[in-house]
Amino acid sequence: MRDTGLLVDTIKETFAQIFTYRYLSELVIIYHQTNGEYTFKLISASLVITLVSLMLYSYYFPKFKNKTITKFTRYLEDIENLPVLGIVFFIHWLSVVIYKETSIYLFKTVGTPREPAIVVPLIILSIFPIVFLIKYMTPYIKDVYQSNYFVFAKSLGYPKYKLFFSYVIPNVLPFLENIMKFIYLEMITVMLFIEIQFNTGGLLTGLRDTQLIPSNTTSPQVMVINYLILLLIPYFLMSILFKIIKFFNSNK
Repeated sequence: MRDTGLLVDTIKETFAQIFTYRYLSELVIIYHQTNGEYTFKLISASLVITLVSLMLYSYYFPKFKNKTITKFTRYLEDIENLPVLGIVFFIHWLSVVIYKETSIYLFKTVGTPREPAIVVPLIILSIFPIVFLIKYMTPYIKDVYQSNYFVFAKSLGYPKYKLFFSYVIPNVLPFLENIMKFIYLEMITVMLFIEIQFNTGGLLTGLRDTQLIPSNTTSPQVMVINYLILLLIPYFLMSILFKIIKFFNSNK
């Protein structure tokens, strides 16, 4: 009973701290102190690149033959099986080789919180979500293009781009929305590796440090909630975008 009462008191105390002006100000402080801008921008950019890549793939999908699609998905499976660490080491090695041969510093592979590496982490953060998403969405995209409605509308002479935005995207969106939560979790996992490997700092390393060096002013559970809210902002924005697209398509 004592444990239950303690748990209830902790929950009440946590909610009391969350819904205050001080809590909002702490979010801003954490965002700046932990180089949260780097994490936020990198994850947001990766989400945009991933979704745009899928959209381009979906748009040009009818131009590919079935054999080409089959081979392409096999290549994607091979890439998906590659370890993240192996890709990082390969890019490091490639950068060194290019620099020795041409004196051109192609990629910044080591950074600091003030001057973080951008290109290589963004490639690492984007490549696996793109590969997984295209591989996962290919059967659904194929079904939409082979549906009777699309074939009939196309035979009537409707422009391809109109059919794509009015029919293909709305029918693919539910499957995309369901899988993006798992892809976002994968991005966060890889982002922690990036912040440590490239010495950039960020929200994930800040969250890790709260467990190693507890705050003297804020309870641990509130600190964790602070970081989780900041980390989920890009996902919330993406979810809002999906809702807006659904709303406009439902009112057509």
